[in-house]
Amino acid sequence: MWSRGKWATSVPEVAVCSIAFLLAVLLALGQKVRTSWVLVPLAGVVALAATQMLFGITVYPWPTRMAALYWAGNLATVFIGLQFLTDRDARVRYMDILLAFGVFVCIISTAQEITSVSSILGPLPSPTAEYTFGPFLYVNQYAAFVELILPLALFGALTRERGRVLFTLAVALLFGSVLYSGSRGGAGLTVLEMIFVPLLVARRHRLSGRHLLSSGTVLLVALLWVAVAAGPDKLFDKVTKSDAFAFAGRSEFNRASVEMMRARPLQGFGLGNWPTVYPGYATIDDGNFVNQAHNDWAQWTVEGGLPMLILMLLLATWAVPRALRSGWGIGVPVVLIHCLWDYPIQRTGVAIVFFTLLAALEPFGVKEGKQAALPRPPHDS
Repeated sequence: MWSRGKWATSVPEVAVCSIAFLLAVLLALGQKVRTSWVLVPLAGVVALAATQMLFGITVYPWPTRMAALYWAGNLATVFIGLQFLTDRDARVRYMDILLAFGVFVCIISTAQEITSVSSILGPLPSPTAEYTFGPFLYVNQYAAFVELILPLALFGALTRERGRVLFTLAVALLFGSVLYSGSRGGAGLTVLEMIFVPLLVARRHRLSGRHLLSSGTVLLVALLWVAVAAGPDKLFDKVTKSDAFAFAGRSEFNRASVEMMRARPLQGFGLGNWPTVYPGYATIDDGNFVNQAHNDWAQWTVEGGLPMLILMLLLATWAVPRALRSGWGIGVPVVLIHCLWDYPIQRTGVAIVFFTLLAALEPFGVKEGKQAALPRPPHDS
């Protein structure tokens, strides 16, 4: 998020792991604790990191230790979410709070971009002024954050009579802010969400023509907000400006990643070690440190080999059908798509939102999904 210091990620990781430990103690004492198959691939990633360190597979143990802690935090986040977010009322409250928080972040981030592009929320200097947006040091991280919560606003605008105007305004603010941030990938994916979520919700909830008309109104309001607040010239320049790194850089990283996969297809180089190994496979050196592959799927395979790729595919296989049944959870598979050209969940702030929403999808399995397809009250989620 807004700080590169290790404490910024360690504090939430320690917090969620501590809460998960307390819940595990309750499980040991005989209390009812909810579990899910989604925990299996996440636990598998932690076990993979431990195996790489135990048998000396990792080329550098320290990044693998940090990656193990990161994935343990993700596992703990999902475990905690399963205890609270499988209940419908608790899930709706959480999503409303998350959406309100997201809109607040959207407003202050856009205001900061307009008034002070070289700082973070006013007084804090930005180490990456060109790419910073609000408290996010990288605009694509902000875009991924919005990709997760924009469907919540769309779902509310389509299915909840009470507060429809507020949900519509939230859609406009969130959608417009991503376009204004200049994230090309984020802009494209949020446009797809704006089109796909209303169609999916209309099919699952058998919405009337009036509800479908409201979705068109939502899109119109969003576009008007962008045109008025951002200005069409500035917005067009941000989205279409030439960026050699976006193409040449990512192409180079992907080529190097393929070579790394060929070198160690099964065991990988150790979780967290893509930036450690990359210089040995680079064909371009501009003097800058390359911290990520800008393709999480390639990076996961490089670091963990085929086992890591299989585990992440299992997680996606579990999540995608549930997200489609829910309607509001489309942001989860959208972010997994975003992972093909960036690293949206490699940062703790976005990861916490991603994995809590992942846990909230648990009730939308096959049997539950059949019920979810039936007409629901306008306030249901």
